[in-house]
Amino acid sequence: MSQRSHTLEKIKPYFYLAPMIVVFGIFSLYPIVRTFVLSFMDTNVTVTQARFVGLENYATMVGDRHFWRILGNTVIYSLSTVLFAILLGLVCAVVANSKAVRFRNLFRMATFYPYVLPIAVAAMIWIYIYNPNRGALNLILGARIQWLNSYETALLSLIIVSIWKSLGFNFLLILAGMQNISQEFYEAASLETNSGFQRFFRITLPMLSPTLFLTVLLAVTSSFQSMDLVAIMTQGKPGNASNVLMYYIYQQGIINGKIGYGSAISSVLLVALFLFTVVYMGRGERLVDYER
Repeated sequence: MSQRSHTLEKIKPYFYLAPMIVVFGIFSLYPIVRTFVLSFMDTNVTVTQARFVGLENYATMVGDRHFWRILGNTVIYSLSTVLFAILLGLVCAVVANSKAVRFRNLFRMATFYPYVLPIAVAAMIWIYIYNPNRGALNLILGARIQWLNSYETALLSLIIVSIWKSLGFNFLLILAGMQNISQEFYEAASLETNSGFQRFFRITLPMLSPTLFLTVLLAVTSSFQSMDLVAIMTQGKPGNASNVLMYYIYQQGIINGKIGYGSAISSVLLVALFLFTVVYMGRGERLVDYER
């Protein structure tokens, strides 16, 4: 083989990777770098006039009481959604995987269906359910609660919708993990105990740990980037009681035209999620049982 042919063989894999690298660079890497650069600028909406201000946008963020309140909302929203959506997904997966349950396919479809609904459709359904005058929830409770317009219930209402919407995805991942567990383990365990709880905690949960590890990571990163329900259902009202960071970034950067300030908040959120992922992957993986 000639030297030229040998060189071509070496670089051929990079030609196959080139389209992916270009797409990643244009749609992922460049926006990230551009956001970091803009976070040090004071610029207009069209980014045609920019003035370097250093850490001024970050200083503004530290002193912004709205930012800290919305950060608290985001943490509550994310942790509640992740915790309950995964726990309910696990319970539903156990039910759907049980041979003793009739109409398992119907149950699986009903559990997964909310996830495939367009977010706008799901939001409009719940806006009607939460309607204070003729909504189904108030009719059932016999009350006149302003679910989406009250400081006490607005964020809780969004959390409930988010859990309902994301449950199907977590359910599907966990169910797939359960179905990959060999039945030999359960057959061997049946010789020692007939307790379903013991089999669940000694076999199912340990064998599910890789799936649950991935599910938690995806759920946390997704919940911190969520804004669609807020944008459609409450717009952060009343008084930022239901606002979250991603929607606040949109408000500051797009609606108020503070591109630099919005970029600063985006940069902090990106770094925080990156650090969480690194720590979670490093520390959390020790608890994962990859043995099959």
